[in-house]
Amino acid sequence: MRIFVVGYMLAGKSSFGRRLAKRLKYRFVDTDKLIEWTYKLSVDDIFEKYGEEVFRLLEKRILNQTLSMDNVVIATGGGLPCHDDNMNIIRQNGTSIYLKISPKAIISRNNDSHKTRPLLKNLKAEELEEFITNHLDSREKFYSQADFSFNALDLNLEEIVRIISFHSNIFF
Repeated sequence: MRIFVVGYMLAGKSSFGRRLAKRLKYRFVDTDKLIEWTYKLSVDDIFEKYGEEVFRLLEKRILNQTLSMDNVVIATGGGLPCHDDNMNIIRQNGTSIYLKISPKAIISRNNDSHKTRPLLKNLKAEELEEFITNHLDSREKFYSQADFSFNALDLNLEEIVRIISFHSNIFF
């Protein structure tokens, strides 16, 4: 079984994915980390040197690599489900979980984070909320196709495991 965790940047996909994988005794894969390991460049460097279009092509390659994995929880990059036919690929090849988060919570987490986000780094503070609100809104149509949707600020791991077990007829 493959479980894909999707959602906007700073929703907590990697943190939640790691916890879920540990609980299920599954392997954990973060697509951004796999890109960095495979291509020996940070996501930020890829964006700066080659642009978003090249990064999205690399994401697609990495997504396709994950399809040969089993018993794995895969945290996707925030934009991965929103390009090409990636969300269809995710839905056809695993169970998907959308971690919903509000623009205000994203801004708060961004302010507390020491990590640079390529899509946010050149924005002034007053531009941030409008950008995130509009960007999240444009991606919602992809994220909302996930099999399950949970509030990123109120995640109950055991409840989520029970829900996935019930709907997939796989008991963990």
